[in-house]
Amino acid sequence: MASFWLSKRLAALDTFPSEDFGSRPTTRSSYRSQQDERDEEEVVYRRQDEIEVTQDDLVEFATDGILTDINLAGSTPQEELGNAGFKNLSLSLAHKVSSLKRLSLRRVGLFGAAGFKEVGRLLTRCASLEFLDVSNNDAGPDGLRGDFCEALDDARSLRVLEMRGCGLRDRGLDPLCSVLERVDEGLRPVVAVQKLSLSTNHITAEGARRLGMMLATNLKLEDLDISDNDLQQAGGEHIADGLIGNKGRLQKLNISHNRLRVAGARAVLDRFLETDARLQIQIKRLPGTKHGFVLDGMTVTGLEFMGWVERHNEKNPSEAVFVGDRISEVNGKTEPEDMILELTVGEVLDITLHRESVSMKHLDICYNLLGTAGSQELMGLIGGRRKGSMLGNQARLNGGSRIVLLNAY
Repeated sequence: MASFWLSKRLAALDTFPSEDFGSRPTTRSSYRSQQDERDEEEVVYRRQDEIEVTQDDLVEFATDGILTDINLAGSTPQEELGNAGFKNLSLSLAHKVSSLKRLSLRRVGLFGAAGFKEVGRLLTRCASLEFLDVSNNDAGPDGLRGDFCEALDDARSLRVLEMRGCGLRDRGLDPLCSVLERVDEGLRPVVAVQKLSLSTNHITAEGARRLGMMLATNLKLEDLDISDNDLQQAGGEHIADGLIGNKGRLQKLNISHNRLRVAGARAVLDRFLETDARLQIQIKRLPGTKHGFVLDGMTVTGLEFMGWVERHNEKNPSEAVFVGDRISEVNGKTEPEDMILELTVGEVLDITLHRESVSMKHLDICYNLLGTAGSQELMGLIGGRRKGSMLGNQARLNGGSRIVLLNAY
């Protein structure tokens, strides 16, 4: 049986009017005179089950009277909706959530594909949703397939997705990564999720390989939490490979509690310490046409409109060339005059470019079984390549604007 806490919250949600019909809830003040309505008396709404809901009960859900926040996070079994309860709630909210900004469904008793299917159906109605937390609901390896990820792929406004402890395992990551790695915007914009939490999901090295592939092409993600999984050394190396392709778009990574040991942690730390990104592109142009760069020396200062480089960018947004990139090699040539000649006469151009000052700002590699010697080795690596200061278990670089957390445990 649902707790009074949950029942009252559901009653409060029930009072919000449908956006389709503009109906208003029944209030005790509906039959009072206008003078009475000016009095500072409490307006009380009622559901059929006679649970009283006051104005104070509605404050946390609304902004200027509009439903913007729903928090049904449970802490006991009596505060869990379950699949059937959430389905009923979803149906009752279907025409009330177009302005919803935050939806917390942490530990509400959703289970498997059936439960997450209902979340997906509600998500399609939430055109303004920016924050979604479905942590501690057992989606399982197949829970995200179908309705949930299809709705996620159309979620234009979503910026934060919390999925801690959802039992996804390696197989459950695939539909999620397929959505997040999409770069083709021909039919719809790419998913704009900036913060993603996947901690405590029984992810191993194979899942890390899939996440690395997603990171290499994802254009929007800035903050990733994959702590408390079981990536081990190979998983750390897979994430590091993904960070090479990511080119500094990811700003914060929590990969603590993953048994990376020294080799796995070092692979990730190496990527963190790099402050330049490397691009390798191939341009095939027709005879008599220009390469498409506007150059000052070997630095890109612009791109020719609808030129070959701009066409490359449209087809390969995760490998796009930007103003400020510097060409360092063309068809194996590294001297400026030789590279200019290749760009002038070559029809197939294999080009390497470097992009400066693109780097992650925060890395947590604590609790990865480094041991005392291992942690000292990594601290030495930080000190040798990037001068900084130590404050407890924090290595502070660039005046504290970049931070690495590490310890021996």
